[in-house]
Amino acid sequence: MKRKAINWKRIILFIVGGFVLLLISLVIYLTVVAIDYPPKIEDSELLKVQRRELDKNCYVLGNNWIRKSESGLWEMYVEGDAYQRGLINGTLSKELIYEQEKAFTDQIIKMVPSSFYRHFLKYFIAWFNRNLDDNITEEYKKEIFGVSQVASDEFDYIGSAYQRMMNYHAAHDIGHALQNLALVGCSSFATWNEKSEDSLLIIGRNFDFFVGDRFAENKIVYFCNPKVGNKFMMLTWGGLIGVVSGMNMKGLSITLNAAKSEIPSGSATPVSLLAREILQYAGNIE
Repeated sequence: MKRKAINWKRIILFIVGGFVLLLISLVIYLTVVAIDYPPKIEDSELLKVQRRELDKNCYVLGNNWIRKSESGLWEMYVEGDAYQRGLINGTLSKELIYEQEKAFTDQIIKMVPSSFYRHFLKYFIAWFNRNLDDNITEEYKKEIFGVSQVASDEFDYIGSAYQRMMNYHAAHDIGHALQNLALVGCSSFATWNEKSEDSLLIIGRNFDFFVGDRFAENKIVYFCNPKVGNKFMMLTWGGLIGVVSGMNMKGLSITLNAAKSEIPSGSATPVSLLAREILQYAGNIE
């Protein structure tokens, strides 16, 4: 009995077609799960707020202000509820937000020159952060959304402004997951008793989250007076509402220092937002 010849061309086309279909399905899935739907904001009138320029390095908006000090650091004071804080923060520091995002994306392009691998990384992050929205409080989602209202559309190829700002807050955690990129690792010191001039505790840290020299510029000393919770201050940069170093009015101080950990299978609350919640709502280490 004569055996029927195998149609290899048809089999190969079937396999390639199946792979393409799988790839398209994966892209659609990642695009859908990566969408972080912005919170609903009742007071749309806030979008009309405008800052007033006192000079090229000083702006005010109501009781809120930003200025560049003689030290070279920016200083900013913001008060109000969640969405107000975010929108005012973004309005006062929109140039700094743009410079920070530009420096970050340029460094990523430098580190990952292949557009193919950057797209792969984009979808990996979309999958990794697929449940990010569920792990952030409504208050901080509103604040991040407020900041995103003034973000540049130059980077929309990455995602919507709100989507990007949400994911940037998880960058520290993603850095842990991709620790081979050497994005994360901070050093710190403490001294007390006879080693300290007045015997009091002195703590300090070096922020070693390095994403290029430009990313290290334009840091902001941010004084926050939230409608609910403790007043606090933190060292931050344009667009970040999370805390990496800060202290509240109760005298509670917190800094983030990286350590090796297992690669997680999905997102959780970004550690900078957890630190922010501690400063805003805790009065002591208990």
